[in-house]
Amino acid sequence: MINKNKGRHLLIFLFILTGILRSQSIKLIPDPGFFPYATYYVMGIDLSTGATDVMLFSYLLREENNNYETPEAWVRIEFEITMVSPALGIESPEIIIKLETNPFQMFADLRIDNRNLSTETTFLYDLDSPPNEIPFSVTILEQIDIGKFESLLASITSTGKLAEGQYSFHVMVYSGPDRYSLSSISDQVLETITVTTPTSLNLIAPGGALEDTSQNLVYTPYPIFQWETEPCPGCESSIRVAEFDLNSHSSLEEAIEDVTTLPMDLIQGWELVGISTTKQYPFTGAIELIAGRVYVWQILKILPTTVGSESYLSPIYAFKIADLSQPPEMSFEVLHPVLQQLVDMLGEDQFNAIFGPEGNLAGYNPTGTYVINGMEVSVDAVFTLINQIRNQSISIVNISVEQP
Repeated sequence: MINKNKGRHLLIFLFILTGILRSQSIKLIPDPGFFPYATYYVMGIDLSTGATDVMLFSYLLREENNNYETPEAWVRIEFEITMVSPALGIESPEIIIKLETNPFQMFADLRIDNRNLSTETTFLYDLDSPPNEIPFSVTILEQIDIGKFESLLASITSTGKLAEGQYSFHVMVYSGPDRYSLSSISDQVLETITVTTPTSLNLIAPGGALEDTSQNLVYTPYPIFQWETEPCPGCESSIRVAEFDLNSHSSLEEAIEDVTTLPMDLIQGWELVGISTTKQYPFTGAIELIAGRVYVWQILKILPTTVGSESYLSPIYAFKIADLSQPPEMSFEVLHPVLQQLVDMLGEDQFNAIFGPEGNLAGYNPTGTYVINGMEVSVDAVFTLINQIRNQSISIVNISVEQP
């Protein structure tokens, strides 16, 4: 025979207990979260202790109901870094380092970043007023056996950097009402980054070698500069343009380090472009380019790394602003930069078959309005698309011509 009162009391108890357990959940609040780097240097990470002076991520640990007393808020954190690098023969995720913290009680929000996750850390301070000292310890559960990966060791030894590949950073938070109830994950963050060596920096147009400026004429004082480089997290490019004076400069390097036309402010040194790989010479805010004169330009690329910023310089290209008061040489045909890219991609014969006198698009010249997949885009997107086709990272499925 079932005692209905006992059953009712049991249900009430389970309901209360379930409510208590569900109320206890610690979450990761970005503060500001993960930091993107283009290059990760191993010298900033001690694989024997987990210690690092480089901030990879920062989060706030917070009880979602802001309740730290009933029930008590207990937490345990696990953190691991894994890698996949086909170049080194590592085809499946391999743990670089995995560690966990001791169970600890929270009395207020607590800021945690990867620099805390070290066997050398003994306590943290929370964000209470006044702050509480939280006993804190870290145990390394697993770490990579470098001896098994001679190619990885050789790569690290020669460059000091993590080898190219995919790296995953996984933070897991276990929380509960006491130190013995920390078996389930209450929140987690998984961040995967691709490490490459984004140092190639090639100029495309306008210009070329100094001795070829007669072949590198520009027929506008507002040329579009274009270059190519690998995209990378947090990377930025800057441009510099200067006049080359044969009477004052003995080399391209000497000219580019002299008075610049862009930027006009000599103290500034470089004109920031950001992540773009094209830049039109501005109509204002720069010194006017003068017909008949030779100019040089260069790109500076800045990469954020775990040991600070690294910079890379492109080659220097020279070009000449055409003097339209002089009769042009018969061998020159002025093309819009987009059309010039199509010549380079298609080849002259195929280009002429389409855009030449007998082609369907004879006399066509871009208007400055570009549409890809029904969406209006900038000329940067057009250059990117052309480069992807030329590099075979994407392929053409079908071509159709729409008559206006």
